[in-house]
Amino acid sequence: MPDQGGLQLLPETRKKIEIITPGENRLLFIGAIVLAMAAVLMGGLYFYRNSLENKLESLDKEIAALEQGRNRQAEQNILVFNKQISMLSDLLDKHTYWTTAFSKIEGLTQSQVQFGTMVATVADNKIVFEATAANYTTIARQLAAFLSDEAITDVSLNKANTLTDGRLGFSVQISFDRSKFLTSK
Repeated sequence: MPDQGGLQLLPETRKKIEIITPGENRLLFIGAIVLAMAAVLMGGLYFYRNSLENKLESLDKEIAALEQGRNRQAEQNILVFNKQISMLSDLLDKHTYWTTAFSKIEGLTQSQVQFGTMVATVADNKIVFEATAANYTTIARQLAAFLSDEAITDVSLNKANTLTDGRLGFSVQISFDRSKFLTSK
């Protein structure tokens, strides 16, 4: 059929026509590169995992060695001692320091006042005392001196009377803030 009526439509020999398109293997190369990178990444992660496992094993051995070297009885004694110290600290923080209170009273006492009796009760936060003074001005100054201290919340004069020697006898009740009056701080 190649030759019909003197006209040849198709050549008798065929030639292969090759058309080379640049980049036709591009996806194949990209896939190969991604595969190589994945293989390198997997290999790196494998070696990293092995190094971490080795470190973990060495740390486990160190912990086991430390665990064997522990003295459990000494640790228990330290814990008990620590609890006792914390209880003792709490007790000392709440301890009543009468020396502090007496020092404050002594510092606030006028020079012309002499104490006769003193009764102090921590439960009521009160001190009641009887004293003598030269005159009413001294008693007034004494009451004002007690009120000037921030640890003392109230001062009341219970009685004042004249004694046979010409001095004045008086009784005072002092109410105080326990946290400020009876602590060493």
